[in-house]
Amino acid sequence: MKFSLKPYSIICAMASMALFTVVMPTVWAGEVEDFVDRVKTHYQHAPSPKAFSFNYHYLNRQYWDYQAPDRYLSVRMVEVDLEKKHFYDNDILHLSGGLILDRVQFQNDTESFSYERNGSTKGKGILDKGMNNFDNFMGHNVMNIDFLAVRPLLEETNIKENITLQQDKISGNIILTHKVSDKNIIDYAFSKDPLQLVRINDKSKRAKFVYDDYQTTDGITFARSVLKYYGAVTQPSFISRNDQFNIIEKIDPVKLKVPQGYGPELPKGDGILVSEEIAPDLYLVTDSSASRNSLFKVNGDEIMLFGASGHPAHAEKMIKLILEKFPNKKITSVYVTHPHRAQISGLQAYAKRDIMILADTYTIAAIKANPRFADDITTFKFQTIEHNQIIAGARFYVLENTHSKRQSFVYFKDSGIIFQAHFLHIAFDNTIAKVIPNYTRTFIDFVRSQQLKISRIVAYNRNNNISVEVMNKTYDALM
Repeated sequence: MKFSLKPYSIICAMASMALFTVVMPTVWAGEVEDFVDRVKTHYQHAPSPKAFSFNYHYLNRQYWDYQAPDRYLSVRMVEVDLEKKHFYDNDILHLSGGLILDRVQFQNDTESFSYERNGSTKGKGILDKGMNNFDNFMGHNVMNIDFLAVRPLLEETNIKENITLQQDKISGNIILTHKVSDKNIIDYAFSKDPLQLVRINDKSKRAKFVYDDYQTTDGITFARSVLKYYGAVTQPSFISRNDQFNIIEKIDPVKLKVPQGYGPELPKGDGILVSEEIAPDLYLVTDSSASRNSLFKVNGDEIMLFGASGHPAHAEKMIKLILEKFPNKKITSVYVTHPHRAQISGLQAYAKRDIMILADTYTIAAIKANPRFADDITTFKFQTIEHNQIIAGARFYVLENTHSKRQSFVYFKDSGIIFQAHFLHIAFDNTIAKVIPNYTRTFIDFVRSQQLKISRIVAYNRNNNISVEVMNKTYDALM
């Protein structure tokens, strides 16, 4: 599979120039309708299928080392029935360290579920996605296919009021601005010779899409290269390559149901945090889904938090819960395992309350370099943790690994409890995944080498009561 004959860096640079060049518009009075008609004529032979299959692969950014971010590969195969509002979606992500997420979601007439083939995060559990999932799915995936992405423009009936035309003097492209509503404005840029969709700028969603490398296969012409930008970025969020588009009669019914042996249905989170004392002065905090887990430790009048900074709303709830439970005590620190977004996004809630952030040297440097904290970083207070350091009864270990350049975990010797984030992935039902990432071996090898006596492993994600037996079965699966 190839993205293009051009290197990715050149493709991205060319796309960035096209996206972020200042446009000097020239309004062509009276010619808006003529150009829209030309676009409609261009697309009149494009497929208008009732059902289709679509295969593509894409690269998404990942941050093993924040100083040299790279990308992971995902291969995606979808089938869609537009009339019945059915779909099947298999997305296989190849992440750093050998983690493979083989995810499936579908919707039929009565239900919409997701599940995993590898069992890395859900095990055999299934998750109800809701009957609006078709619209959510199509809202993202329709933008991959140029002749489907332009449909809202082609279906506009009030051209005079809702579509304006400009010309980009630098590129020569024609830009049609479609006012879908007062809050939804979309720019469509077309090259003139040949006439092709070049990019879409959805201003309400802060999303930009760049289309290139048009090819015709079996009489169907579509852009093979799609670069996707979300938010205020200058490099593509996703580098996507369209491999195959086929018109089909229907989706195989087998794909539109939960496979035998899967279940039960996983609970959805209610967002209400609850705490439970799992060892003397050590508390587990989670909600009804148990999909995110944190700990806090009471040390006299002071409280240490662990894994409580993954999201701003969660951080605020965590602080509220603790202060209501222990109104006369003070939260003094919050511990971060590694600098990925899911671990640090809520840190500002602690910084503004003068709460110390505990992390290793690499993680602190990554937090300081993160653009999301640029306006507030001077308010952040850090305390560096060292490998094998003990703070108030909590022993920290910092390991080199293939999930993050540095990732640490904490061990409470008195209770035999470990808190870790992304070393050990175990689903609620203790399913052992078919493919185990190699950083899991790093973690288990280290735990064994230190002869740590373990009663319970609390994972930041999902399973908060992993046993030594399950850990050992996971290791055996690596062999």
